[in-house]
Amino acid sequence: MSVFAMTLPETSLAPPASGGASALSSLRDLPNVRETQIVFLSAPVTRITGGIKYMFRMAEALHRAGCNVVVSEPNQMRPTWFSCDVPIEKRTILGKHPRQLVVVPEDIQESAWNSPALPRRRVMYCQNHFYAAKSAPIGRTYADVGVSHVLCSGRAIYDYCRHRHPQTKAHLIPCSVDPALFHPRPKRERIACIPRKRQVEAAFLEDLFRFNYPEYRDIEWLPLVDKSESEIASALGSCSVFLALSRLEGFGLTPVEAMASGCVVAGFTGGGGWEYATSANGFWADEDDFSTCVRQLAEAVRLSRDTGPQRVAYSAACMRAIAPYTPARYEESLGAAWTEILTHHA
Repeated sequence: MSVFAMTLPETSLAPPASGGASALSSLRDLPNVRETQIVFLSAPVTRITGGIKYMFRMAEALHRAGCNVVVSEPNQMRPTWFSCDVPIEKRTILGKHPRQLVVVPEDIQESAWNSPALPRRRVMYCQNHFYAAKSAPIGRTYADVGVSHVLCSGRAIYDYCRHRHPQTKAHLIPCSVDPALFHPRPKRERIACIPRKRQVEAAFLEDLFRFNYPEYRDIEWLPLVDKSESEIASALGSCSVFLALSRLEGFGLTPVEAMASGCVVAGFTGGGGWEYATSANGFWADEDDFSTCVRQLAEAVRLSRDTGPQRVAYSAACMRAIAPYTPARYEESLGAAWTEILTHHA
């Protein structure tokens, strides 16, 4: 288990007080809020990654709240694999506004900090602390290269950033699961997985599972590759089991989405998933312990066929696990963080 996954108190992700997105909607009331242009730097949207989706989600939320926001995508392309409504510009927009604040991803190249094109007012959106090593200035911290605040999408990331970059203010902005998308649908006995980070392991686990458990040999496996957000939601909603192939995760959202979709979950947490993973809500294995993973997957299949008290208890545990990750909590945390950021850069 990651040493950075365990130091925050449970109350840090308690559901927000009533009022929901009040902190976010109040951004429009900040003095001169429209005079600052917030530019989110996105990787090419032809790649399908959760990091890109959440970069756009944050920009979209701020745009709806009345901020002056654009996303800079290298080819000015709008993603086709999830919906979004935010202005998009090429990299040439950098430096074109007198009060520009740039939001960079954690895997920006370390050499970019010295680029004259990169605005001096800088915020980082860190969604994976493992990848953050790419951008960390050698022997220095983010504060040394002008990053005033870092937005963290998970506890492990938040704790890491406070440790590695103590002079940059860190904010915990928890991920959210949209219940309008991720919910149970009529189920078929299938094992869904997303093999992108563990393609070799996915093939190995499937083969060993079918050999070790001949009674489950005919269960369909459904690898979700290059699928849109809505396609993934539909698949998770209709599958009975989800095999988590998480690896080097800052949080690992898909297993939580699978829980919300009524799947029985087994597999790996990827490190950051220990924020929500317990023995009550999943059949977890230590990283790269493939024999245990196969056994746990078989237990997940058995439970998925159960309709008795154990299955009811499992579903209740999943609901408790996903309870902190609501759109309201996300927007409340986002509003509080950006109120501080925009006030700091006023």
